[in-house]
Amino acid sequence: MDVLADPSIVVNDAPIDIVPNSVVYKEGAGEQSVRAASTGGGNTTQVYANNVETNFGMVKFEFFPAPRQIDFFRGIKKNLNNNVVVLTGTTTDGQRLRRTFNRASLLTDYEVPLGTDTTIELEFNSDPAV
Repeated sequence: MDVLADPSIVVNDAPIDIVPNSVVYKEGAGEQSVRAASTGGGNTTQVYANNVETNFGMVKFEFFPAPRQIDFFRGIKKNLNNNVVVLTGTTTDGQRLRRTFNRASLLTDYEVPLGTDTTIELEFNSDPAV
């Protein structure tokens, strides 16, 4: 079994040059909880709950502070949640991964460090990944 270490990121049909090993994502399945409910006589049963407020996808990655990419993401930020991020990759033994994050938005005011050894981290929140 091989590990996917070099995925590709495409934002609004534009390929993005990313820092290797910087991609992280969440499927958007949300958080669940289990609580105990009393059934009497010292017995309990489980009550399972799905917190739909947490059903959103997330993808984040880093890129080097090249002016072209800085300007591109400045426009993406202004695009609100009208963005699509696609993560794809194939391992050396042929396993494929593809996730699409629709209605993706940059919610934070991300930092732009400038320098030869610096990177910019972006985090998109979206509908659950498909």
